Amino acid sequence: MYGCKNGHPFNVAKEGYVNLLLSHQRKSKTPGDDPEMVMARRRFFDSGAYDGLTEAVSRFPMFGKDEVSILDSGCGEGHLLGALSNQYSGFFCGIDISKKAVQVASKRHKKATWLVANGMRDIPIADASMDVILSILAPRNNEEFSRILKPDGALIIGVPGPNHLIELRQQLQFTSGDFKEKADQAAEKCAPQFIETNRESLSFKQTLCKEQIADLIRMTPLFWRSGEEAKASVMELDQLEVTISFTLLTMKRD
Repeated sequence: MYGCKNGHPFNVAKEGYVNLLLSHQRKSKTPGDDPEMVMARRRFFDSGAYDGLTEAVSRFPMFGKDEVSILDSGCGEGHLLGALSNQYSGFFCGIDISKKAVQVASKRHKKATWLVANGMRDIPIADASMDVILSILAPRNNEEFSRILKPDGALIIGVPGPNHLIELRQQLQFTSGDFKEKADQAAEKCAPQFIETNRESLSFKQTLCKEQIADLIRMTPLFWRSGEEAKASVMELDQLEVTISFTLLTMKRD
């Protein structure tokens, strides 16, 4: 059992995670990704379609230390942090507001600590305790990240790169720009707590099968922002070649 300074007790669930989400820290009974979205993301990552992103993050030099402490804020179903925990030694902690996502993560990846928590509120991690904070395609709490990160630590941000999934978005008749400004906007929003020290662009083509197309739509905002007729039409495709593009920003405390 865990406890906080205010006397709240928290039990370890049978799957191995701890639920630290208090009722006043959520806007609904089941916040975050729903079970269908979580499982779509699990299947899509398992398919290998985003392996290029996982490999790019895992090459970050600080991971090569003898012991490294990593927080994955907005960890989802745990694929990225789980891969890092299998490759390196240290302390690995993932937080997400979705209970289902954390349950799925904790069942598979036993080398990491998994917490249900609201990463946009007070993050239940000690001051200056983390070497690396990951925020990959997730909301960012820069003030809390600055508090938690060690003085020489790094924040790694992942945002969609230029033309990310443009072929799929065109099929869905969904217009959202080409994401060219995403990285600049992310860097600007991190000020004044952080300054950018490195930027890496990642882009490759991937041919998706019918099942991957359906899971990709289900796990992204495209599901909610596209019309039902367009979604049904795209999900009938046997395959679709798409551009997968990300920008990784490395930030240091200012």
